[in-house]
Amino acid sequence: MDNNDHITWLLKQAMHYSRRTVNTAIREYGVTSEQLGVLKRLADTPGLSGADLARRLLITPQASQLALATLERRGLIERRPDANHGRILRSYLTDEGLRVCTECFNDAIASEERLLDVLDATEQEMLREFLRRLVERAPKDDDAAEE
Repeated sequence: MDNNDHITWLLKQAMHYSRRTVNTAIREYGVTSEQLGVLKRLADTPGLSGADLARRLLITPQASQLALATLERRGLIERRPDANHGRILRSYLTDEGLRVCTECFNDAIASEERLLDVLDATEQEMLREFLRRLVERAPKDDDAAEE
């Protein structure tokens, strides 16, 4: 098998090019795909902490904090101390953050659809199913620490 045919290498390349495609599509909003992920999670679940976001987005706590700080400086989110644990900061979208998230997410989805139009609907669903099966089988972060 050619080194370029390894499935994990192909997955890495597909992720790289899909991320680049999305970043290009949302560039005008001044956010990256990683920051859009943060905005979308906060739109779906307001009040998450940086640690919550890191776990949900499969990123490091440091990357989560960096994204939150950047989004806060831009006025897209606001952080407030947790009522019960003052050291925990809860994050919420501002009105501008919700607007950017909604418009930006729509453009990101449209760019993803253009990227995937090389596959017909049946192939796209097969790809989703294959990826779901891989994700379900993969050891979770907690499991990997126990090995």
